[in-house]
Amino acid sequence: MPHERRSSHAAGSADAGTEDSPGKMSLGPCRSVEEASVNTNIESVAMEEDADDGARSSDADKAANPDEAADAACPRRHREVTLGLTSEEERLFRLLSDAAAAYESGRVRVDRESQRESVSARGGFTKKESNLDEPSWLKPPPETDRIEIRVAGGWVRDKLLGQHSADVDVALDCMMGVQFARIVQGYMALLQEEEEEKEELEKGDADGDETMELDESKPAKRAKGGDRKKKQPKIGVIGANPSQSKHLETATMTVHGIDIDFVNLRAEEVYEHDSRIPTSETRMGTPLEDALRRDFTINSLFYNVRSRRVEDWTGRGLDDLLATRKIVTPVDPHVTFHDDPLRVLRAIRFSVRLDFDLDDRLKDAARSDRVHHSLHVKVSRERIGKEVEGMLSGRRARPGRALDVIADLHLAGSVFAFPGTFPGDHDYAGGPVRGEMLGETYECAARTECVERRRAAKAHRARGWEEGQRLLAALPELEGGHSEEREGMEARASSTAASSSSSSSSLLSSALDPRLLYLCVFILPFRDLTFPDKKGREVSVTSQMIKESLKFPVRDVQSVTKILSHVDEMVEVLSEVREGLERRRKEESGGCAERGASIGSPAPPSRLRMGLLLRSLKDHWVTCLVTAAAWEVRSRRRLREADAKEGSMVSEAVFHEAMAEAAEVSEVPVDLPSRALYRAVVRDLGLDGCWREKPHLNGRELLKELGLPRGPAVGTYLEEQTRWTLQNPRGTWDECLAHLRECRRRESEAEENRRAEDEPEEARCVMANGAGRPMREAGEGHFSKKLRAEP
Repeated sequence: MPHERRSSHAAGSADAGTEDSPGKMSLGPCRSVEEASVNTNIESVAMEEDADDGARSSDADKAANPDEAADAACPRRHREVTLGLTSEEERLFRLLSDAAAAYESGRVRVDRESQRESVSARGGFTKKESNLDEPSWLKPPPETDRIEIRVAGGWVRDKLLGQHSADVDVALDCMMGVQFARIVQGYMALLQEEEEEKEELEKGDADGDETMELDESKPAKRAKGGDRKKKQPKIGVIGANPSQSKHLETATMTVHGIDIDFVNLRAEEVYEHDSRIPTSETRMGTPLEDALRRDFTINSLFYNVRSRRVEDWTGRGLDDLLATRKIVTPVDPHVTFHDDPLRVLRAIRFSVRLDFDLDDRLKDAARSDRVHHSLHVKVSRERIGKEVEGMLSGRRARPGRALDVIADLHLAGSVFAFPGTFPGDHDYAGGPVRGEMLGETYECAARTECVERRRAAKAHRARGWEEGQRLLAALPELEGGHSEEREGMEARASSTAASSSSSSSSLLSSALDPRLLYLCVFILPFRDLTFPDKKGREVSVTSQMIKESLKFPVRDVQSVTKILSHVDEMVEVLSEVREGLERRRKEESGGCAERGASIGSPAPPSRLRMGLLLRSLKDHWVTCLVTAAAWEVRSRRRLREADAKEGSMVSEAVFHEAMAEAAEVSEVPVDLPSRALYRAVVRDLGLDGCWREKPHLNGRELLKELGLPRGPAVGTYLEEQTRWTLQNPRGTWDECLAHLRECRRRESEAEENRRAEDEPEEARCVMANGAGRPMREAGEGHFSKKLRAEP
């Protein structure tokens, strides 16, 4: 029978973050292992290549068993859970349990010199600590009657969700992690010695050497075993580094192909008001204390290796994970987030990746100004950027949903921080931010003393983030339309004859980058804002967000800057394509509004215009296209909404209904212009990859064939060659050279005409100034230029 849990709360801090519901058992913390333990069925599973398979099968089981799903929705019904272990995990946990038992019985002894050469520091320690004759990590483990071994955190969460996890964190209740790692290492060495002795005895029996004495053979065996000890897994010790989320000294080793981190259970830390780093050395804690100081209840679960049971010390971790599917903090979320504000971003990441809801109390705390301020002044920008990166990329990432939640919790201004907008920006030495945003002028000095101006600027920024949310909402349809168009073109290309298969490989060389797409679209409303840095150079606010607020790599800064700097030009082309589609739609009979069903393709845009745009964007042109499509759609809707509001005084509900009806009647499908332009660029114009094409003549050949002087003139003719090649994709080397020679001839004639026009005037000036005296000294500008410059 499963263990019953108590219905009363634990005393002290355990009361925080828990509530009693009338008529239901309370979800309070547990006082003992018996209360925390849950009957656990252990199943053998194969190593999963894709963690999504486990999640899908779990969801399918729920759909196939509605009665069980209904039971799961009722709190505190989880009296039994199932945990799937691979054969490697079973082998590992058996080894850990046997090692603990061997140490408890005295079979394994660990002193300062035991396996010393295989334990080393791997970071987090000062130079003085690393060079000590007797460093802290060589302290022998204490004597104990029983060692409880618990796997903590993400591994338990993922396993209960039916997903594979390679993140094994082992927590000890009575010693440091490195001390138990040395016990495991010593036990593995003991097993090897015993195996060697057994092999030696069997070998002696097989040879008939019955006179061999066991004691005489031991020295040789131990020497041989000593050689084998070099093959034992080495232990790396990483010192506590809270700034990198390493709050505990951690021992790492690889056993049976599995990477393991060994730590001790820890109690709640004390934090300074302006730091997320604990003020004092963390003390060893109980399982309950360790569970309550964790970020979320779903991460506070343990798997007790020796009892083979899951432990839920908070009393609600299993319910939040398997029943309500909710992100909840073990204690008051205001305290949790103020102590370590980075947890608010972790809550968003877990919520999006696991498709869980955020607890209402958690959302209220996340929206508080105190947490926003703490996030800005307590957490390094590198750590914030790492969390945002986890939302944008990786398995099960949903960047659009994550960014939408960030904006919904009013965290966008803290994550994508404007320069000088927070009291913590003590080092900011730039000027005020200026520019146009959403059709209005934005201007705000970093430390303006005008309260009203600060409030107006803050409200303006808030409207920008709201517009970013609306742009994100338009992306799924646009992204889906692009994927459908690309897949259709790939299918048509693959079905063509073998002669065209080579061209199909280059036909779709550029791909959409979802990570950059969602990032660019979210900050798109701020692209026209700039500020002078401390050297007086104008810097884009959006590039500052990526470079300084998120500390993303330089390549990301360059990519985002390039995309956003060409969005407006791409929007103009899309608007022209849309207008062409709408004209064609009116011309065609029936007016079918189905996606591309009866709307013919408009005339493709200028090959020169699109070619130059693609040569600037290179591989990012598709991402820029979809980004611009989102802005173009929203711009048209904003204009239509503004016109509708000016022309009528109807209620908001009636207004939005009328807008929806008007959209259905008058507009082409949202994704059709971007699909048509993509199709025109790739199929009709054949421009995808045009930036990789080599010129007919390189710079050295231009100098030789055209007789050009070294200098800027070579770049001018290379650019002219590019323009000619884009307009004449089938042109030959000779034709290109003839065109450039003609350009050179016209330029020479124009230069001679200018010189002839200037000579008479210059001669008159020389005569008036005195015979034979030159008018220009060395280094002085051309006389004709001076004349043209005079008023």
